[in-house]
Amino acid sequence: MPRYSPWEEKGRTLRRWIERCNQPRCPYPLSTFAVTHDPQPQDYSVTHKTVWLDSTWNTSINPLDLPIELNKIEIENRQGPPVGWEGRTGCGVMFLDWIRRSKRSNAPHISEFTKAAYEMDFPLESLKYVFVTDIFETDTVQCIRDEVYKSEGLPYPCSEQGTWDTRSREFDALLGTRMGKTVAAFVLCAWGQGIKRIVRVVTFHDGEYLQRLNMRFDIEDI
Repeated sequence: MPRYSPWEEKGRTLRRWIERCNQPRCPYPLSTFAVTHDPQPQDYSVTHKTVWLDSTWNTSINPLDLPIELNKIEIENRQGPPVGWEGRTGCGVMFLDWIRRSKRSNAPHISEFTKAAYEMDFPLESLKYVFVTDIFETDTVQCIRDEVYKSEGLPYPCSEQGTWDTRSREFDALLGTRMGKTVAAFVLCAWGQGIKRIVRVVTFHDGEYLQRLNMRFDIEDI
């Protein structure tokens, strides 16, 4: 049986914090952070405009019945060490396209920016899917390429979607990656413990040469 340590152990801990309301030592409290694009907040620059989802995503979203008209949102701090969030939101779905937060920053965490971005236009209760797009972050790529895919005999990049359901060791490992942790922290700071959970993680590649790695996190009530 493959072992994905340290990713698996990290992911298992995150999953328990998410699913169990009394699981101790959860470091992600509910967030009250919010921003608007009109009026502009004092500490952040916020852009907000309508965009359409590229048709290359059709095969990934058509079975999910998701909107193709989205809000493109960019949030950046005006002063201090750099913090930035770029993504797109639609009713029921959110795309994390680019995130950055300096370790020296005292600004809210990326999970809190993610919550604030979605709540600009939609109630949290409506959210079902979080996509993380065009992933090149080393920790996440290494786990998927060298551990999860290799143990399953899958090529990297892969032309087929990989679907990993909760309670599988692969699911825990993916949740323990840096990108998985970002989405798990968002779930905890948005709803708290024991309310919502991530039920599956889907990995897939797109682009002319399958050069872009993406992840989809499916969220449901507990």
